[in-house]
Amino acid sequence: MMPNPLFDDSLPQLVATLTSLAGRNFVEGGTVLRDASGRLSFVANRAPQDGNEREALSRALIETLGPYARTDRPISFRGDGGTEPILSASERLPVKVGNGFCHLLDRRIVGAGWLDSPTAKQANPPRVVFATLKGGVGRSTALAVAAADFARRNLNVLVVDLDLEAPGLGDLLLNADQTPEFGAIDYLVENGMGGVPDSSLHAYIGSSGLTAPGGGRVDVLPALGRRSLINPENVLPKLSRAMIEDIVNDRVVPVVEKISSMISRITEREQYDAVFIDSRAGLSELAAPAVLGLGAKVLLFGTAQKQTIEAYRALFAALRLIAQRDRDQGRDAEWRTMLRPVYAKASLDAAVSERFIDDMYELYSEYIYDEESNGEDAPDSLRFARDDESAPHWPLIVPFNQSFVDFDPARVPGQLIQSFYEQTYRPFLSELETEISSSMTAGGSKS
Repeated sequence: MMPNPLFDDSLPQLVATLTSLAGRNFVEGGTVLRDASGRLSFVANRAPQDGNEREALSRALIETLGPYARTDRPISFRGDGGTEPILSASERLPVKVGNGFCHLLDRRIVGAGWLDSPTAKQANPPRVVFATLKGGVGRSTALAVAAADFARRNLNVLVVDLDLEAPGLGDLLLNADQTPEFGAIDYLVENGMGGVPDSSLHAYIGSSGLTAPGGGRVDVLPALGRRSLINPENVLPKLSRAMIEDIVNDRVVPVVEKISSMISRITEREQYDAVFIDSRAGLSELAAPAVLGLGAKVLLFGTAQKQTIEAYRALFAALRLIAQRDRDQGRDAEWRTMLRPVYAKASLDAAVSERFIDDMYELYSEYIYDEESNGEDAPDSLRFARDDESAPHWPLIVPFNQSFVDFDPARVPGQLIQSFYEQTYRPFLSELETEISSSMTAGGSKS
């Protein structure tokens, strides 16, 4: 008796079983449906050839897939009830399975945000997401330093804390008197209930002490406002409701649209040169809107450790399917150029730095860049050489500095003066300023 397949085995076994019984064209023309529990069924893009085909294929899938087969309806054919929306669904993913191929429609309860279509158009004012797949790599520190440096250059910055499950950026940049009444969690909850009027938006923004007379302004939308700090017992109940879809006039409003609208409404109140967004670490549902949906440059912070590289691999493998879906539907998937790694806590060992660059190029080549065709790149393909320092895979660098281990500018304001951070962060800041300047020029923002 064959053992039951595991999750990783289920899709290849479905494809292999149907290919052997009905042919490759049958499989590639239809759609595999994976339900929220992980069970699989198949929708064929034609009518059954005879009365026995449905029964034979259904029996084969149930026997092969075991608990991963949808037993009530393992196979459907075009013309059966409910099949048309599945066969034409724009969210179907083109998946390579062994030497074959199939379309997969993946129904998820958790992690559905990673299936959304990325926003390719850059927002104005330009947005930069500070993201990471592992915590403790200096993501929030780099954001705070960048905000301080931009303000020193007479640029206005809005800082948004979207690390809703582990908030802290507000504490880095705001003291108790500067903390606004409400935060991002409150906005996402209240906007879904009765809406947040324009007249109330000021209550969500605090002006940081980094704002100096005659200089640029640093405004902060923290995750938590004073109301949450006074009523901490309400933080978890609010968080559970902040990250669900809204229903407005019978229309479902996705979480990413809620967040992007929140940022847009606030940037329309005041003139900002850039928006810096602190994202949730890892591959959680909270990270997806920031990485894919805000029209932002996404800085992916990580160290030169294997755990970082493998976490990148899991993310990039999922993004490759999204890019393939875009290309199949006639979009260029240029959003891939907005992903940029940051080598954080970088070693002074040149060999380690070269290894990190090699790792990044291997990952981008396999998952982010387009494949070579007969050894040559198509004219519109996304492809770069390993040593191209302007390419998306080439990392920005933040060297390790022991002085930033206990970074706490709210208690030690001197940690955000230029003389303290200059040597460590100037190369990173120069690259970031170049990115922002080019985005402001393209978008027409003030300089």
